[in-house]
Amino acid sequence: MGRKQAALQRKVARLAGDWSDPHDEVSWSKRDIVQNIDVSDDGEVQLTIKPSRPHCPCCLIDLNNFRKKMCDLKGVTFVEIKIVGVPASDRWERTLNR
Repeated sequence: MGRKQAALQRKVARLAGDWSDPHDEVSWSKRDIVQNIDVSDDGEVQLTIKPSRPHCPCCLIDLNNFRKKMCDLKGVTFVEIKIVGVPASDRWERTLNR
């Protein structure tokens, strides 16, 4: 792994770890929300996320804001979010990854 990719992985992990749940301001690093992060050599980021509230529209909006912020990181070329542990996760994914 090159230095650029390692630096990008740290930036992605920091953003995901510092992001807070919209309901109680507890960071994702203190919850079991981010299940997996994969950063490829060309800057593609794949995240597996388990939302804390599966029926909450503001959690979906917050995830969309998180994805936009992740896309703004220098070096990130594409972000794909996989949702697990909630009903109709495919609908969440379609909305987020449009």
